[in-house]
Amino acid sequence: MYQMKRFSTISLLLAGILCGCTEENLTEDHGISRDGDEPVKFVMEVLPVDGLPADTKVAHGGESFETGDVIHVQADFTLVDGTQTTSYDCLELGSDGEWISKESEDSGIPSSPMMWPWDAEKATFRAYYLSHSSGILVSETARVLDELQSEADPLYAEISDVPYGGAVHLEFGHLCTMLTVSGLTENEQSFWLEMDGIRDAFSLTRTENELSFSFITSDASLRPGGRNHVEGQSSGDGSVTFYLAPGDYSNIDITYRYGLAYLSLTDLADLGNLEAGTSYTLQINPGSGNVDEADEEERWPDPDDTSDDILLNTEEIDAMLEAIHDGDEYVSNAGVPIIAQDDNGSVLLRNLDFQNNSFTPQTLPNGAVLDGNYHYIKNISGSALFSQMNGRVSNLGIVGGSVSGTGIANAGILSPSSSASAVMNNLRLKDISISVTPSGSGVCNLGALTGNSAGNVIGVSLGGTVSVTVESDNVPGRVHIGGLVGQSSGSISGVALMDDDDPVEITVRCRCLFPEGAGADYAEGDRYVGGLVGLCTGTVRDCTLSATVDASQTQGVLMYTGGLIGMLRGAEEGSGAASSAVSLSGSVASCEVTGGLAYPLDNTTNGEGRSYTGGLVGYSYYASSVSDCVSMGTVYGHDYEPDFTPYENSYYAIGGAFGQIFGADTDVSGVDVRGDIETSITPAADDLYFIGLFAGRADKDYSSGNTVNNSGGYDFTGELGNIHY
Repeated sequence: MYQMKRFSTISLLLAGILCGCTEENLTEDHGISRDGDEPVKFVMEVLPVDGLPADTKVAHGGESFETGDVIHVQADFTLVDGTQTTSYDCLELGSDGEWISKESEDSGIPSSPMMWPWDAEKATFRAYYLSHSSGILVSETARVLDELQSEADPLYAEISDVPYGGAVHLEFGHLCTMLTVSGLTENEQSFWLEMDGIRDAFSLTRTENELSFSFITSDASLRPGGRNHVEGQSSGDGSVTFYLAPGDYSNIDITYRYGLAYLSLTDLADLGNLEAGTSYTLQINPGSGNVDEADEEERWPDPDDTSDDILLNTEEIDAMLEAIHDGDEYVSNAGVPIIAQDDNGSVLLRNLDFQNNSFTPQTLPNGAVLDGNYHYIKNISGSALFSQMNGRVSNLGIVGGSVSGTGIANAGILSPSSSASAVMNNLRLKDISISVTPSGSGVCNLGALTGNSAGNVIGVSLGGTVSVTVESDNVPGRVHIGGLVGQSSGSISGVALMDDDDPVEITVRCRCLFPEGAGADYAEGDRYVGGLVGLCTGTVRDCTLSATVDASQTQGVLMYTGGLIGMLRGAEEGSGAASSAVSLSGSVASCEVTGGLAYPLDNTTNGEGRSYTGGLVGYSYYASSVSDCVSMGTVYGHDYEPDFTPYENSYYAIGGAFGQIFGADTDVSGVDVRGDIETSITPAADDLYFIGLFAGRADKDYSSGNTVNNSGGYDFTGELGNIHY
């Protein structure tokens, strides 16, 4: 399972050359008479390197040092009287191939050349090569081990009892151990290695003339606001190499970049003592008992845990959003890194708390990416996070968000609207409130995520209390309101409830009325209300939702209410041209659904009002298909209104799955109705009120291939055929 390979060694030859002596005088005690201290001239040689790992930058390929390379040398001289003295020198390889004492570029003060004391008997030499250290060491230099992906790892050499004037031959060894892990997820650029007490940095300290090297745990000066780890680069082939401090790595975590949970490795005895200068290879095998792979749920932290949240003020929020817009990194006023940049775009590094502060939202441009990195942004108030979504947001949670106001055309906590280029993927919304009072004519689109979406929504989990409300006593315009999206011409898939212990309550409430005597003044006043989306002219698939959808206090010329979708529209009403891009599939609705009141206006087509209410869809009009869906929950009649009597020239249709289906080319199959219809209304033969176990009204028989498991004594379809749109 493990393969070991010794790092190669580099040899350094220090020759003590007596410069300035023209003759040597023999003495009885030492054999040489010395007139004074003599400088030590260093001559270095890199021995041939065998088996040097290809990604090890030490010694520049194992051939030679290069001009500008620097080493730090400590010499402990033992004098003839038994005492010791210590010298330090910083040596740089010059363009002429000579090693010379390094002059400080900042101070202009040269280091003292290392000298053999005239009365020295022998010496011990210690030398360090740190690729990042290019000058005289004043006190300390430190580096995180991450940097060794692009730099040489540190080297050390020591030799003792070198006699006075003798050649000093040093063989350099690697201070790090090297661990290569293979069998990981492919196409990743990097991985992190984490464990308790990890030493993720190294330090070389100079105290007077003495040098001391150690592996350390990085602090804020080396890794501001970050978590301790060692990063390793990957070429995308599922393998990664880490340069580590020697030690015990029998219990480690391999994470994705920025600490996203991936693998936990436990009780790996063979990694219990990784030694300096040794290379190890670990192959991850599927199903290994000591390898635990994190699932999607484990990557998300507890949204209610505030211990690690970074609190931001208005200035910081604005600066962060501007950095995302511009593709820049962002560090908070306290020095905490918040936004990083990688090859894909912006990456959120911490859980954030906006503290309900006001801020100025920014557009997320086309092509821009925000990877939430499984973090939460909390307490967003007064505005959506972005003013317009044209880019991509993924792996982001929003907890405690609210948008409210009057005269707002589009509203959602992520953005008011999103273009066709937008992608919203793997998101979590918890405790979101959208409450708007529309004014005047025009269109109002409201959803917990976004109001009007032309893009792709993929994988959204809803939790806590999610409330989307529109309310006004004077709404002549059109309203599209959904639990997630108000109006969608793009795609929505993979919506579900959060998998935690907290109850989830989703409420979509529409209360929009016409002013008294409005019949002669207005030509429209449509209300599309859905637990998921109000008006869908795109696709919905693989969504599971439990919600209360309440339009009971609403008047609408076209009043379409559904557990999932208010209206699924494949063509403009009246055109009769179905669209292959409009469909609903693989979804489950367990909703309490109450429709609104049909309110005819004198200036509308045919002067009719229509109220269609269904457990899945209020009105399916020329959609391509509806397939493999389940409708549960309850669809309520309109007897919530005391002494309910339909307005003249108003049509009502309620059904376990559909209020009304219209469109000869629509394929409806695999729909199972299990919910109930609750109403005391008994339609008379001449009434315009229709109830069906499957659909209130339909243009053809859809009983083949679909099932009803509800009761109530109603027909499969309340009215079959003989209907117009």
